[in-house]
Amino acid sequence: MNQNKKSRIILRVYLILSSLFALDCLLYFNRLISLRGYYSDVVLYWLLFLTSFVVIVVFWKKITAKLLLAGIILAIILSILPLMMPFYAWILSTTSLGLMIDKNLNEKYRAQIVSYSAMAPPWLEVIEKHGLLEKRILKSTDYQLMNDDLNIKIRTAKDIIFNHETDSTLTLTLFYGGPNKTITFNKNTGEVLKIKTN
Repeated sequence: MNQNKKSRIILRVYLILSSLFALDCLLYFNRLISLRGYYSDVVLYWLLFLTSFVVIVVFWKKITAKLLLAGIILAIILSILPLMMPFYAWILSTTSLGLMIDKNLNEKYRAQIVSYSAMAPPWLEVIEKHGLLEKRILKSTDYQLMNDDLNIKIRTAKDIIFNHETDSTLTLTLFYGGPNKTITFNKNTGEVLKIKTN
């Protein structure tokens, strides 16, 4: 295989990864739909990021390769300047550092406790699985789950347990080792309907 053909294959792979990543971001920010599993989005991002450097090396003589490298470096520098908040969000969302708990509740649902900010506390997400894709149906913060015991926070949960569901509700227990929180959510709105400490 000659060098020209290898370069075209690398560029084609890069364009496919870029398109998949752009589509993944578009679906998530508009419809809360992403690839199935926490790590699938992370792997897609890092494949694209590393492939960017392969493209830069292979096409270094072209001005677009130099502009791509400059864009990556500039984006990293700009994310560090405002108190490093965007940089922390980038690192926490593209590695396992932002994931505290990832739990398959059953065949239909997955739950996770994540934090992608140095300033905001972790939150609970419930995700509905649809083959290769999944959709976030619930997101809940400490503020929504506060009741009489202010010490029981999402970040200190040791496990997430599926209790039951109806057509319109989903009930989970955040396990702390006692006392635990059993929360009933409205599946359509994500609203917390009932909290029981047990």
